Amino acid sequence: MQTDDKPLVLIVDDDLFMLDFLHDALAESCQIITAESGSLALSQAQSHPKLIIADIQMPEMNGFEFCRQIKDDFDLYDIPILFLSALDTIDDRLQAFEVGGEDFLAKPINPKILEAKVKRILALIDERQQLKNQSQYATNTAMLAMTSMSETGLLLEGLKRFNYCKTPRELADAVVQGQALFDVDSVVELLLPNNANLVIGKQGPATELESSVIQHMASMDRITQFKTRMSISYPHVRTLITNMPTDDPERCGRLRDHLAMLIEAAEVRLEAINTSNQSQNRGTAIAETIKNLTTTMANIDDLQRSGRASASIILSNVMMRVEEALVGLQLTERQESSLMAIIHDGLEDVSGALLAEAHFQDQLSNAIHDLQKAIGD
Repeated sequence: MQTDDKPLVLIVDDDLFMLDFLHDALAESCQIITAESGSLALSQAQSHPKLIIADIQMPEMNGFEFCRQIKDDFDLYDIPILFLSALDTIDDRLQAFEVGGEDFLAKPINPKILEAKVKRILALIDERQQLKNQSQYATNTAMLAMTSMSETGLLLEGLKRFNYCKTPRELADAVVQGQALFDVDSVVELLLPNNANLVIGKQGPATELESSVIQHMASMDRITQFKTRMSISYPHVRTLITNMPTDDPERCGRLRDHLAMLIEAAEVRLEAINTSNQSQNRGTAIAETIKNLTTTMANIDDLQRSGRASASIILSNVMMRVEEALVGLQLTERQESSLMAIIHDGLEDVSGALLAEAHFQDQLSNAIHDLQKAIGD
């Protein structure tokens, strides 16, 4: 059992050098126990490590057989296993996935990549534990639905759930739950804008191994089945079903049709969600632009009104100074009257122009008021 806050990790490899290498790579963040063979590791696993890292190519009992025995043990089956192998083919990855492996890392091992994968798996374990209780009610509901509804009814129930999805994550969860109504386990991948993607299974975020398998099978036909595994691929929604009922060909054929319809509907719903999000983002940007424009126009309005008031005061001061200056010029009364008339007419023209501008200023103020009212300021 664990004796401190560090997660307990069991490393299994017949190569003593590799055991030391892996121990040193993880010793800082994990509590490490090691085993040099699969049989010894089965005994060590009774300590209930949080993660097992196992080499595939070992004598007597290879990593796949060791994993099978762990998964067959009721007390140990939920311990995730990270496989290490010098071989890295799609067949190896598929077999690792088939026996219940959590992830796959090819040799030679990069310590930073190993540490990152271990950290991610440990985080997933914690997240799955949190989701386990939350999903129990949904699982019970699904089981009840399976016993009381026809397959067509199950399909309609799954499709109905899509209508309530507002985000890609909600849709991905609904697709997994919709397929679970047919008593199948699946992994779903949504391809999102900006080259992002979302891959989840019934226990939450999918493993790296699950992601690599679903992406590989998506490069094949729209519907591809290999033994109990079947993939359905649309441009933006993909799924990998891991337990197709091959022992019942008739039911298996019906499920192919129903699940394909489910994924096609998910494709349509995802496009609608993306379009809605884009429209909402554009609407937010437009609203922000209008708000900024309204603020700028209001500032301009204030400056212009202040400017007209200042101009009126300046004109009055100019008139007073001219009258005072005329006293010292010793002009005749006729000359003074003529000059004052010219100045007065000029000031009247300026005042008229300011009054005409005020009319348009009022229109601008009214427009600003309407904009402020529209955006809720």
